[in-house]
Amino acid sequence: MKLKQKINIFFTKSELRKVYLLFVGIVIMGFLEVIGVAAVIPFIAVVVSPELVYENIYLSQIYNFFNFQNVNNFIVFLGAALIFALLISNGFQAFMTWCITYFTNAQGSRLAVRLLKNYLMRPYGFFLDRNTSDLGNNILFEVHRVTRGVFMQSVIVLSKIIVVFFLFLVLIFVNPMIAFSAAIFLGGTYAIIFILVKHKLHNLGLATTKDNFALLKSGNETMSGIKDIKLRGSEDEFISRFSLPSINIANYTAKKTLISSLPRYLLEVVAFGGIVAIIITLLAINEGIVSSIIPVISLYVVASYRLMPAFQQIYIGFSAIKFDFPAFENLVKEFSIPNNENQNEVNSPPVLFKEKLQIDKLDFTYESSEIPVLNKLDLIIYPKTTVGIVGLTGSGKTTLVDIILGLLTPKSGVISSDDIEINRSNRSSWQKNIGYVPQSIFLIDDTIIANIAFAVPNDEISIERAIKAAKMANLHEFISTLPEQYKTVVGERGVRLSGGQRQRIGIARALYYNPEILVLDEATSSLDGITEEIIIDAITSLSHKITIIMIAHRLSTVKSCDVIHMMINGKVVNSGTYEHLMTHSAEFRKMAKNA
Repeated sequence: MKLKQKINIFFTKSELRKVYLLFVGIVIMGFLEVIGVAAVIPFIAVVVSPELVYENIYLSQIYNFFNFQNVNNFIVFLGAALIFALLISNGFQAFMTWCITYFTNAQGSRLAVRLLKNYLMRPYGFFLDRNTSDLGNNILFEVHRVTRGVFMQSVIVLSKIIVVFFLFLVLIFVNPMIAFSAAIFLGGTYAIIFILVKHKLHNLGLATTKDNFALLKSGNETMSGIKDIKLRGSEDEFISRFSLPSINIANYTAKKTLISSLPRYLLEVVAFGGIVAIIITLLAINEGIVSSIIPVISLYVVASYRLMPAFQQIYIGFSAIKFDFPAFENLVKEFSIPNNENQNEVNSPPVLFKEKLQIDKLDFTYESSEIPVLNKLDLIIYPKTTVGIVGLTGSGKTTLVDIILGLLTPKSGVISSDDIEINRSNRSSWQKNIGYVPQSIFLIDDTIIANIAFAVPNDEISIERAIKAAKMANLHEFISTLPEQYKTVVGERGVRLSGGQRQRIGIARALYYNPEILVLDEATSSLDGITEEIIIDAITSLSHKITIIMIAHRLSTVKSCDVIHMMINGKVVNSGTYEHLMTHSAEFRKMAKNA
């Protein structure tokens, strides 16, 4: 992929226009820098040799135009003009620094949001093959490295190159030989140093990407597993897992900083030693006439004062770009991953479920595996029935439900509702019919009502619908006993609630939008018997009001289902009531015996 194509990944057309405006501002900044430096010559020249006011055609014209009465007043004018020029130059440089910093940081924010959207728009299967810490590392760390280490430094390098270019034009006008000698020496020295260290910087950048991921992964795992860690007394082990990448990153950053700043200390001495050499050379050429060389010396001193930081910034910028370029390449790869699963629905009619949900010859294989999970599976589900799906671990139950939910796309076969095939173009319409309760309920650190009306803006939450859903989930009475009732904060991951209470919030969440189908995936498997009975009672109260699809290991959970489908090796091998399967299915009886 060409560099222009990569840049287009990160910038929209309107953002590129802002980049062009920054470039115009940078050119103006370089021009003003030259004016500020060049203004030193006439001021110092007149201070040293006042007679130049009358001898120099340009100075005399200015002197006569403003009708100065004496040279001292003219010197004051030139001094004020010099200060004004430096003030304008430095003020505009400060303004451009703010513009560059604001734009790159704002672009970083936009890029992080864009990358998050890119991930969220991907199919569910994408997340089965990716570690969430890797995705988080890209959004939080890699984007920051790209914007601060590549984009911002590229703009800074460009601005300093333009400043250096204009300053050397002035120096060339005064003394071409000295100007070219300085350019070759300073520029060549920095270039040689950069060539020597660029591979080291690139390797440090790659290692930083790797350890940023390890750091985030370790932190996430530590906080998620705090209960087991405290129980087993494993604090030291997880501290060790976190500290190693943390120390590595600090080491890489220190090495990068050292490599970036090291040339400055040597070249500052050399540069100002060069100024001394220039003074001696000019004195020798002019046979000791100090007054004639002081303006030129002043120019070189001021120019060096501007040039050395500029050269150092250019070198630092190239070093930062090389160090953080692996993050740039990583994000190019992330944004370039094809996303064929997502298609916007344009005026897609709602997918109804009035007659039957039919699955024909369904095949599915995960991309990370070659073994089929579903194999020519056939199934029919009728409205307002309660359906159980059972089978041993690995039989394909959850995969089947994920396909019904529209989270996974089958490799072959058809899933249809009322003879309308469910595919990418109408998937969102179909999903509006479904409420889903997983085995482990994800709760945000917010109020109960915010968790029931999950992801709904606070000002759009319907308290009536939330209460109705809570009552259907046998949760309302419990909430009514709490001091703040529906505004009670549940804590991180619902830590202040019991397992059964969390599960009932999950059911209420699934019912908030009045779904036609309620899917429960092992929703009671982690609960004790008494709590499970409460949940089953809540589900039973919904029987024949909506369609219920239950995946279960415990056969007691599906005992009251209208029909139970027994799955083995990705196929439905037997179907019927609990009593029918106990009579006609040896596998079912074995499962019941081991339950």
